[in-house]
Order: sequence, then C-alpha cells, then structure tokens
Amino acid sequence: MRNLETEVRNGYTIPHEMKQVWSVQMDLAKALIDVCRRNGLMCWMDSDTLLGAVRHQGFIPWDDDIDFVMLRKDYDKLVKIADKEFQHPYFFQNTYSDQNLYLGHGTLRHVESTALCDYELNRKYCRGIDIDIFVLDGFIENPVLRFFHRTATMIVKKSLRGYVADLNDKMKFDKRLIAWASKGLYRFVSYKKAFAFYEQLFRMVDADKSERVSVLAYRYSSHRRIRKRSSYNEQVWIPFENVVYPAPSDTHDALVCYFGHDYMTPLHLPTAHGRRYLDATRPYQEVVEELKQHPEQFAERIKLLYTD
Repeated sequence: MRNLETEVRNGYTIPHEMKQVWSVQMDLAKALIDVCRRNGLMCWMDSDTLLGAVRHQGFIPWDDDIDFVMLRKDYDKLVKIADKEFQHPYFFQNTYSDQNLYLGHGTLRHVESTALCDYELNRKYCRGIDIDIFVLDGFIENPVLRFFHRTATMIVKKSLRGYVADLNDKMKFDKRLIAWASKGLYRFVSYKKAFAFYEQLFRMVDADKSERVSVLAYRYSSHRRIRKRSSYNEQVWIPFENVVYPAPSDTHDALVCYFGHDYMTPLHLPTAHGRRYLDATRPYQEVVEELKQHPEQFAERIKLLYTD
C-alpha cells in the first residue's frame, strides 16, 4: 500500500496506524494469491472486502480486515501445502496447525504483528495480523436433507467449540455444560480427528454438483451467505487500492447474499469480530505482556484506530 498517511474517506478518518495494518493485510493477500497461482488454486474476495472493491475500489473506510473464499477442494489442497508455502513471518493458522483453537476456516497471519480481540489476552494461539480464507461448500436444496445435515454438523461444532472454551470466561449455563462434557469427551477422542470428521460432513456435498454454495463451516444459514456456484467457475480481477484482486464473475449475486440489494449505500456497520487492538509494528507476544500490566492501553489503542 503506497499511501500510509492519515486521510479522510467518505467523511471517515483513517489514521496512519490503521493504514499500516492495511498494508500488512495486503502483503498477506499477495502471499495467498501468489501461492494459489503457483499451485493452480483459485480464491476470490468475499464479504466486506468484495464490497469495498466494488464500492470504494479498496478498503471500506471503517473496515479492518481482508476476506477471501475458496471452494472446498482447493482449500483442502491449500491446507496440505501451507506449511511448505508459507514461511516466516507468515503462518497459515487453522484447527490443525495451532493448538487450543477452533476455526471452521483458515487464517493467514503475520507473526511479527498484533491483532487482539478483548477476550484473547490469555489465549495461547497465534494472534498476529490476519486475513481470513473462508470455505465454500455445496448447499443442500432439499429442506429435509438439509435439516439433518445441519443438525449433524452443529452437534459436532458445538462440541469442538466447547472443548477449546475457557471455563474461566463468563458463559451461559448450557454452554458451560457443553464445555464440561466436551472436555471430558475429548480426553478419549482425538480433538483433531473429530474436527476432520466435521469437515468430512461438508465434503459429503459436492460443491461442483450443487446449484448454490455457502460458507457453511463458518455459519450454517438457510437464507444468508448463499450464492450461485456458477459465479465461482472463474476469476474476474478488479481494483483494490493500488492492485487488483480476484472476484467472482457475478459480484452482484455474491454481495446481495451478504448485504441485500442496497449494498452500494454506505452503512457504518460493526465488524463481526468487534474492534481489535491492532499493531503492525510490534509482535503480539510483546503487546500481550504489556497489556497484562496496563490493561487500559487496550481502550486507548481502540480509540486511536477507530476514530468515530
């Protein structure tokens, strides 16, 4: 990213520090796209990133991340080659590569930087600046079959999330009960094998034979995030900041499924993960230790990064 100076877009001030974060994320995006090109894999911008490309030719001014999506077959290939292809300072993070973590998708991180949600201070997994790689799976059109498929995947997902849950966190009684039961269960069953079974449930539905696809392993919805499979037969390259990124051939269909038909009207909506402590210049281990001593700095950093 060429211009790292503070600027105003759509009436919103983007500070220099957030521009630094964007620059790291664009470096991560380049690394992902380069690996995909070398290995004959396809990825596409998704969600807020695709909307930003179409509406702003770059980041949505108040956004703080980059999202890509891949079809399951190509994503599986990426997982197999990730350790070889992504070397320091890059780290391909998923449930297999990082301990004590549930992710229904992949995340590419820069380990010499920091991206922290307020609940992650005591977590043990990598918390560098990241971009997300979500997975498109086939959507079952038959409502009865979809009900059984969704029920099966949700049962496994709740047990996986319960296993990695921190019992010191505040949670509702039912979630705490699931967490206790899951921690007992996975003393006898391999957690990673259980996650592999979870993913296999989605592979049962071949996306290549489906009319529609969705990011079901992230959030299994019967009305949102569902888009035409035919939009992901090829890549259309469109501007994003000072470069071009791949987009689905039908960007309108891909955006309507997230934002509705009025997606070209700017709305200042919060991100799904909430506001994060982001620092492009310091490794997360250093920042975590400092925040444990001075927790008030978290709110100070948030105020600096998110200027509204």
